Parts: sequence; structure tokens; C-alpha cells
Amino acid sequence: MKQEFTVNEGNRKLIIIFAGWGMDASPFRHLRLDGHDIAVVWDYRDMTLDSTPFRKYSDIYLFAWSFGVYVAARTLASGTLNPTIKVAVNGSLNPIDDNEGIPEAIFRGTLDNLSERNLDKFYRRMCKDAASYAAFKADMPCRDIAGLKDELQAIADMSADKDADISVDWDRAIIAGNDRIFPPDNLRRAWSYLPRTRKIADGGHLPDWQSLIEQEIIDKSLVAQRFSRSASTYDDNADVQRHIAEKLWELWRDATENPPLSILEAGYGTGMLTRLYTSHWHPYRISLWDLAPIDIELPEAGEIIAGDAEELIRLMPEDYYEAIASASAMQWFDSPERWLQNAALTLADGGIIAISTFGPDNMRELTSVTRLPLRYYTTDELSSMIPDGCNIITMEEERIVKNFDSPREVLNHLKLTGVNAMRRHGTNIRDILSRYPLTDGKATLTYHPIYLIIKKV
Repeated sequence: MKQEFTVNEGNRKLIIIFAGWGMDASPFRHLRLDGHDIAVVWDYRDMTLDSTPFRKYSDIYLFAWSFGVYVAARTLASGTLNPTIKVAVNGSLNPIDDNEGIPEAIFRGTLDNLSERNLDKFYRRMCKDAASYAAFKADMPCRDIAGLKDELQAIADMSADKDADISVDWDRAIIAGNDRIFPPDNLRRAWSYLPRTRKIADGGHLPDWQSLIEQEIIDKSLVAQRFSRSASTYDDNADVQRHIAEKLWELWRDATENPPLSILEAGYGTGMLTRLYTSHWHPYRISLWDLAPIDIELPEAGEIIAGDAEELIRLMPEDYYEAIASASAMQWFDSPERWLQNAALTLADGGIIAISTFGPDNMRELTSVTRLPLRYYTTDELSSMIPDGCNIITMEEERIVKNFDSPREVLNHLKLTGVNAMRRHGTNIRDILSRYPLTDGKATLTYHPIYLIIKKV
């Protein structure tokens, strides 16, 4: 493989893109995301990847595209990389396959008849329209036909190896509805087992990379900004979040034999959950973490720390807290599974992790309009994330439906509570207002909280 940093500014986070066949780094040079370096991998004639430059990063966000999905899976299975999230884009783990990939006859025809003219036809079919092709052509890869033929043959040889280890847990898969390289129906079959599969109805095989990475990577600075703006209006409007905090506290308290002497709360917000447990328990150490910390009344034992809970948890010593809690915050984590693993390490034996997050039906009405990326996990998926040495004491879920007189009131509610922090979703406010689903003239908004009480044995 060849690899190149297109952005190398000493950031702590890295986006790495396993590109498709026929690529080099050129089409990706304009990509930027604040706080992230970017590296591109391509040319799969040689499967050797030098991961040394990537080891310095605290988080790696892996995007694999087209044939790069299969190559990335083989690379990940070898343990060469350990990404925070893994997103498959318009590709399959069976890349040459009549049912789940590119049909074999089409692949063989491309390989046998490859020429400069046919390569240009491929690039045109890869792009969804003339504007997309013109933009791609401005940053055209510089590859020779002989090398491209060799790469196609190498991919064919790899995919024929049915014993290869490609057992990778992907976080999300993206399927373009107008993909003229990988048939969309084949990709739907290929990813039918993955709950978080997002379909882009009008997308072509070549994605809008800037929009895609902005949608798929949570902008935690924007999360902090939105919550900061809503801090003064949050408590008066976040009735569902108050109910969730009260329910979580009830389940946590019922599962606790002896009041914990040390508590970590990640994402304490305005202190809804904090006030509940501090009014009953009196630990000697309370640590409150938040991206956008605000001053709340605390006992003398309390401390407030500004920061990203996913990064802070890695710095904590083992067996440091007797309880770890988080209400309505874990959905903003890049990798809830990794956070739970790190939380378990810093939890003392016999300690409790009390979590509330949201399930797949959360804000389903808004999602039906915006087609936002799916960041919510099912109870089965959350169960599979439980760290070794921990047991589930309680897992419950609810669906709470709020009624509003109009879609505009829904959007105002989201603004006053700060719960919507997507960078961009490609749908303007006018379209949301006109397309928002109504029931008997009313606009509903569904919350789908999931409560999880875990004990370290």
C-alpha cells in the first residue's frame, strides 16, 4: 500500500481513508476538519501498511471506501490499527460477488478491457453527475494503466481467498442509492446484519467526502457550544431529561448496597442527576466532567473538570471510583464501547456504572426528514459492549413522546435544550418544517432512553 498525509499539523486525532481502486491522494487533498490530521491509503498491489506514523494519535477515525472496505477489513483483522470508529462507504466485504459486491462478469470485463478510455468511463460512472465529475477531474489521480491492472488482479486474488480473516465489527455502513459501481441492492444485502446502515438516496459511488466526514465525526466543540447557549433555558424545557435523570437515579440507588464513597459523573450538564445523589449520599470525592461546565452547587468534596470524558477517562488510575454515572451524554461519545472499557478499569471491584443513553427510535421524526447518521445503539448492541469482569444488573428502555403544536415548536424545543449538535445535515429549515411528519395536525418528538446499570464483580 501507499500512504500519504494530506493534512499533518500535529493534531491528536487522525482521519485515515482507505481509498478505492484507481485512486491516489489527489482527490482528498482539499479535505479539512479542525483538530484532525488526514492520511490516505491506496494502491493494494502490496498489502503492507506502515502504521508507525499513526501510533501517536489518541483517536483514529477510519473511513474505508469501495474496494478499500475489504482491504481495510483485512488490515484491521491483523491488528495493525485500532480505530475509534470504523465506517464502510459504498463497499463490501465480498467485493467481487454477484449478490453482495460487484458482479463477477462486470469486474472481469473491467480488468480485461482496461484502457485510458475505459478508465475515464469508470471515473464518470463513479461520479453521480457532471458537476461531481468536473470536481473530481480537477484533482484526478495520476495512475498508469499497467499498475491499475495489476491492482485489480491483486484485489481479485485477495477476494478469492475465502479463508482470509475479515472479522471486523464495523460501526456504520453507508450505501449510495445511485451507486453505479457497487449495485445498491447488493450492498443492502451485504450490510443487512448491521443496524446502523445509512442510505444516501441521491448519492453516487464517489461520496461528498467533506460532508460525509462532517456528519460522521461528532463535533464536540459544537456540542459544548450548543449546550452552553441553552444552559439558562435547559432546566425549564428539558422535562424528558429530568425524567431520565430521576429514573436513572432510582435504578442506580436500588442496585446499590452501600453508598459509594467516590463518584465520577460524566456529562453532568446542569446537575439534574448530581442533585439527586448528593442529596442522599455523602461521598468524600465527587468528580464532575463536562465539555461545557457550568457552576452548580456542590458539596465540599466536589470538583468540576472541563474536558472530553472519552479522553479524561484514559488518564484515570485503576480502582479510583466506586461509582461512575452518566445521564443522557453517552450518545455524544465517539466510541461508547471503548469508554465503558476504560470506565471499568478505573472502577473499584463491586462498583456500579449507571448510564442512560438513547436507542434507535430517538428523534425518529426528525431523522425521517434529515437522514442524520445513526448514532444510537440497541439494547442488544449495548449488552455486547459490557466489559469483561462486569455484569448487567438492570437494562430498561422507554419511549417518551412529546406533542407540539407545530414542527417549528419542535425545533425551538431542540434549541432551548441544546440537544441537536450536528455540524450539517443537508436539509434546510424550510424543508424540515414542510416535511416534518404530523399526526392529527400535531408534531410529535420521540425520545427513546435506555438505562443501564452495570456492576464490576
